[in-house]
Amino acid sequence: MSAALLRRGLELLAASEASRAARGQAKASGAPMKRTRRARAKASQALKLRNSAKGKVPKSALAEYQKRQSRDHLKANLKFMTSVRSTVPESVTQQILQQNQGRKACDRIVAKTTKKKKAEGTVFTEEDFQKFQREYFGS
Repeated sequence: MSAALLRRGLELLAASEASRAARGQAKASGAPMKRTRRARAKASQALKLRNSAKGKVPKSALAEYQKRQSRDHLKANLKFMTSVRSTVPESVTQQILQQNQGRKACDRIVAKTTKKKKAEGTVFTEEDFQKFQREYFGS
């Protein structure tokens, strides 16, 4: 749990406890009491925690955390996978895998080519080189 989430939960708990204690004291004595500086600060803090919208109640931090917590679906998934035994043709499987491949070059499967390279030879003969040398350099 994050520290902010825990702090928020403690503030909500303290506010609800303070309001319960204040109600209990007021009912017990029956007479209004002078509030101390701390009591007034707690009361104002409790008012600040309330939302301004009508009917809105501050959410419990613990409930929010549990709602966002990821659930483990492994058992249900395994049960479903073992109960359903349908065979899919290989062509369909390959088509799905091909569609899910990325477009980057690193995601592409490289087909191995076993073509032998031909021996690289020159198109020009030695006479052609000599002729070029004579024309170009003038010798």
